[in-house]
Amino acid sequence: MSDEPSAGSRLPSLTSLRFFLALVVVWYHMSFVSGLFDGSLQQSLGIASPFASGAVSGFFVLSGFVLTWAHRPDDRLRAFWRRRWWKIFPNHLLAWTAVLVFFAVTATEVPMPSPPGDGTGAAVANLLLVQGWIPEMSVFSGFNTPAWSIACEAFFYALFPALFVVLRKVPAQRLRRVWVALAVLIVLVPLAASAFPGPDLYDWLPLNERGLWFVYVFPPVRLLEFVLGIVTARLVLTGTWPRVGRLVVTAFLLVFFFLLPGLPAQYAMGSAMAPALAAIIARTALADIEGRARRLPRPALIALGEASYALYITHFPLMLAVRHLIGPDPDLAPGTGFAIVFGLIGLAVALSLVVYRYFESPLMRRWSGGRPPSRPQPAASAAAPAS
Repeated sequence: MSDEPSAGSRLPSLTSLRFFLALVVVWYHMSFVSGLFDGSLQQSLGIASPFASGAVSGFFVLSGFVLTWAHRPDDRLRAFWRRRWWKIFPNHLLAWTAVLVFFAVTATEVPMPSPPGDGTGAAVANLLLVQGWIPEMSVFSGFNTPAWSIACEAFFYALFPALFVVLRKVPAQRLRRVWVALAVLIVLVPLAASAFPGPDLYDWLPLNERGLWFVYVFPPVRLLEFVLGIVTARLVLTGTWPRVGRLVVTAFLLVFFFLLPGLPAQYAMGSAMAPALAAIIARTALADIEGRARRLPRPALIALGEASYALYITHFPLMLAVRHLIGPDPDLAPGTGFAIVFGLIGLAVALSLVVYRYFESPLMRRWSGGRPPSRPQPAASAAAPAS
């Protein structure tokens, strides 16, 4: 398989996959982080945490994969960075402004298990997408909380041109060894979180502030997943990606989740799932290339996938507003609570489609430089969300 024909192929299934990854994050926030429930039901909903964290890891891998897939040899640095800027920043600014207005008009703290920090420092760091470099919970998880992963993406985008040049020089026969080395490193890095001293943050997540920041938020640590995505794309492009069966990937994920209660707490943050998620992304891309994809490349799912970044970055201020209106100690019946959760998710999806069509897409067309005339961009975009 040569680089040129494969790199020119469209990957609509990866666009659809983005929607499902974002939906996992939205479900976790709306059901658990919102604090609508209490007692054992609230605790049981926390089981979604590793899935939501894994979805974020999937976005990081997918970003590296898609940027590599869409790379054009004649692309200039300024043009590349301009496209990335207009992809992520307008939606980020829109959501940030919504949160700013929310905190400006509300005087009481949002009744959530872990309300986001609303101080000036958190607001400025969030706006400038530097919160991931500051090991303070009120900052890196403050304001529009999901934007911490966009801060990581901004760091990835800044480094991608240099990373691509280096990894492009790795011979095809050595790419598998590089991939395995990255996978092992990603699995082992979370162990370093236990070296950070300090009191635990939550009963449901026995990690201290510095440990959580390092293993989950710190951009250089999450860069490993992005680089794994680059190498995975190179393996597919060079025809050296091994045919990994669906059962193998499924078995890995099942074993991981069965072992999770016995692993250190930091493994609930999902980064260890990156190798399996890279395999899923490679399988999905190959299905598109070989014409085997049936369910994912449907127009409705592609449209939802195109709006997935808007969904990811705007759902949190929507949740804050509704949670504030409901008030503290809602004492909702489970049926009522879940009706609110599903209603919020539906509203968030509808809002994302509007934001994508009337805000994100027009700005991209006008200012990012548009599609290159020589060959089309793949359908999957590289912007990602977070939990």
